[in-house]
Amino acid sequence: MSAPEGPAPDHRWVETFLEAQAAEAGAARNTILGYGRDLEDFLAWMAHHGHSLAGAERDTIEAYLIACEAQGLSRATRARRLSSIRQLFRFAYEEGWRGDNPAIRIAGPGRQARLPKTLGVDEVEALLEAARDQGRNLDDQVRNRCLM
Repeated sequence: MSAPEGPAPDHRWVETFLEAQAAEAGAARNTILGYGRDLEDFLAWMAHHGHSLAGAERDTIEAYLIACEAQGLSRATRARRLSSIRQLFRFAYEEGWRGDNPAIRIAGPGRQARLPKTLGVDEVEALLEAARDQGRNLDDQVRNRCLM
């Protein structure tokens, strides 16, 4: 299949990709809508910076992701956008629209480490109280209190 041509070929690339995801891959409606939003934002950024999907390079995609970070977008949002971009370029490569996939080796932002939930005062007191009374003998009870 030849690459879409004419006015706004980048938008046609995205439309064709989304149609294929819906028809061939059986992607859910919300997935298609999410891909669409992510890719429209990417296309707007590319157009503003004078780039096209046909000529995009790895540096172009990385610059977009840096711009997303500068806007304060969360890691999860940036990871999702990169996933959408990867899917689009993989599709373009498989369709023969591009001879390469510039998004294939781009490292994502990763997930942010979450801190464990802290216990409230009442929960701590309940644990200490339980440790005081638990154990087969006095030695076990002392050990349990020390562990707490």
